[in-house]
Amino acid sequence: MFGLSFGKLLLLSVLILAVWYGFKYAARVQVIRQSVRDEVSRRRAASPRGASSAKPIEDLVKCSACGAYVSATSTTNCGKAACPWGR
Repeated sequence: MFGLSFGKLLLLSVLILAVWYGFKYAARVQVIRQSVRDEVSRRRAASPRGASSAKPIEDLVKCSACGAYVSATSTTNCGKAACPWGR
């Protein structure tokens, strides 16, 4: 009634292998997630507090000769004769 046939043994071995590799995969994913968390926390600790990687905001002014907007702190001549900067 409860005999062990080749098909049953094959199915049992496939199930055991599926569970085994499932646990190995889950452990690997957990290790990768932990390493990513460690890397993020290391980078956060290495960067100074309050420091931003974005550039500071600058005001722009319009050139009266050509109409282009240029930085107010580092204006350069646009090449027009009536350009108010870089004379």
